[in-house]
Parts: sequence; structure tokens; C-alpha cells
Amino acid sequence: MREVKRTALVSQPPSVLYALINDIEAYPGFVPWCTHARVLERTDTQILATIGVRQGALNGEFTTRNTLEPERAITMHLVKGPFSALEGRWLLSPIDTHGCRVDFTVNFAFRNRLTALLLEPLFAQTIGSLVEAFVQRARTRP
Repeated sequence: MREVKRTALVSQPPSVLYALINDIEAYPGFVPWCTHARVLERTDTQILATIGVRQGALNGEFTTRNTLEPERAITMHLVKGPFSALEGRWLLSPIDTHGCRVDFTVNFAFRNRLTALLLEPLFAQTIGSLVEAFVQRARTRP
């Protein structure tokens, strides 16, 4: 299983980053590799969503169920996709009255060994770019 970790400091409170991460329908507008994003179910504690990915040879979609801890954390669990495993966690920690630390960790494994050999490094790079996309988006918010 491959693990990707990213961390960033953002001059926005956790509530802003939490809202951006949960605005899944907006992903195609600012996440460069996201082709489509659909929320299938949404409650106060969970979101079931499908994300389309196109980056080089990587082309497909996956569905996750995200468990929500308002303004603190979001935990992703694979529902459907080309993976045997996909688990992730966003952790938002206030660092002062105006900013937060964003920690993003994803563990994944492709179901098919050949696919894993070809696409694992590309998917690791692609999924790792999420934090930068959200940081940039947060910086452009008024």
C-alpha cells in the first residue's frame, strides 16, 4: 500500500478549509485533474461522492464515503473504484486566530498489479497535489 502525506499552513481558519474541502461539486473549477464531481448523498455527518480523474495515463473515477467532524477532520473511505484500498484523512488544526495547519494523508493500493505498476506513482503525485489546490483556493477567498 502506498502512502501520501502533505502538510500546509494556511492563513484562513479551519472553518474556511473545511467548507472548501466539502464543496465537492466545485472541485472541477480549481482542482486541475478533476474532470467531474458528484455528491450522491449528503448528511450532517457524511458525504458520499464520486470524483473523476484525468492526469496523463490516469483516467477514471472513484467514490468515497467521507465522515465529517465539523471544522476539524474529514475521513475518506473507498466505496467504489479501481483500488483494493483507498483511505484518507484531512486534519485541520488552528495555529492562531487567523490560520490553520492542514494535514492530508492518503493510503491507497490499485486492485490490478499491472495498473499499480503503471499508475501508482502518477496517482500519488496527483492526489498529493490536492493540498496545494485547496491552499491556492483558500488564498483567493475574500
